[in-house]
Amino acid sequence: NKKSIAQCFEKLGNIYQVQRRYNEASEVLLKARNQYEEIDSKIGATQCLQKLGDIHKMQGRYWKATEMLLKANSQFEEIGDQLGVAHCLQSLGNIHRLHGKYSKATEMLSNAKSQFEKIDDKLEVAQCLKILGIIYQVQDKHSEATEML
Repeated sequence: NKKSIAQCFEKLGNIYQVQRRYNEASEVLLKARNQYEEIDSKIGATQCLQKLGDIHKMQGRYWKATEMLLKANSQFEEIGDQLGVAHCLQSLGNIHRLHGKYSKATEMLSNAKSQFEKIDDKLEVAQCLKILGIIYQVQDKHSEATEML
């Protein structure tokens, strides 16, 4: 059945991603996404899109990562998946931070932190606070950095 095939491709893509075999990960995640779209599983297809965006981010293809993550974020919002929205915002915030766009990064990471707080994901809240602290530190905003860290 197509759902099982899609799930297998997605899990294989996750394994390749952890192994930093990004080309293989992208290839099987695209297959998984196509399978999910054929069976009209919006959540599965969107999760694959998010993972593909994260892979592009890890490869330094920030424009492509941003494009995919914005699309995934929009789809997660449509579906009502707060965790997916939060993870996309966090990834997008990190991309803006890497490009020195600190106000945009701060905005996205603050929004991600709020989303993680709503679903009570303390680890990801802490991760957002850490990154926000780093952003403030780089901007010589030491009191804000101290507060976040």
